[in-house]
Amino acid sequence: MAGCPRCVSFARLPPAFSHTPSGPFSRLACRYVYDHVGGEHSEVIPELAATVATFAITTLWLGPCDTVYLWSCLNCFGLNFELWVQKLAEWGPLARIEASLSEQMSRRVRAIFGAMNFWAIIMYNLVSLNSFEFTELVARRLLLTGFPQTTLAVLFVTYCGVQLVKERERTLMLEEEQKQDKEKPE
Repeated sequence: MAGCPRCVSFARLPPAFSHTPSGPFSRLACRYVYDHVGGEHSEVIPELAATVATFAITTLWLGPCDTVYLWSCLNCFGLNFELWVQKLAEWGPLARIEASLSEQMSRRVRAIFGAMNFWAIIMYNLVSLNSFEFTELVARRLLLTGFPQTTLAVLFVTYCGVQLVKERERTLMLEEEQKQDKEKPE
């Protein structure tokens, strides 16, 4: 389940949403729907089909209601948005601009998008964890009444967190490559 979206694979929804545990269901949804339909999860159309199918089945499993519909649609959009941003960054003109940037600046630009996407996913999941009203309250305080101080402070802290996570992933990947190079017989 390495490619499974966290919002499905780690879904532990409140009892109000489901009368059964979601753990075994999420593993089945990922293995037999998301991974099967999405393949390598690197192309836009198969990924869109995989997320739509997975969240449609998840919606049926949880019991269709307005909150579940909104949660499914927004999470589906969020997962596809990540891939769209990645594909846009690989697009010719933007890829050349990114290639002209230093490695650190490239990571910073990607972290900005990562921070915004992270908060978008938080907002999507506030719907399932609380209510429409609470989500609206958080959004209003974050984007309207707290703008620009609260908005920028929250995005900055999230940006720093994304930078730390990405740097840790990069370090682990380099360590793994070095380990594999040492294990190769010459």
